[in-house]
Amino acid sequence: MSHEITLAKAAEKAEQAEVVSRLLESYPHQMAESEVSAIASLLARLTGEVSTWLIEEQAQRMDAEAAKRGGKHA
Repeated sequence: MSHEITLAKAAEKAEQAEVVSRLLESYPHQMAESEVSAIASLLARLTGEVSTWLIEEQAQRMDAEAAKRGGKHA
């Protein structure tokens, strides 16, 4: 399993998702439906990439831990 993005990029995307979420929270009734839809799509892409990175990182760490103990994780 190879990472598609780096830790720094994952952190940047998470921060961007937070900023966009806070903007949406602050101005919920001042946006057109199409704008809200575009924002939802952006958030899904940003958080999806971060989630994928975190899952891959967790799997790699679990594999490394299992290797130290002489086994493989389930």
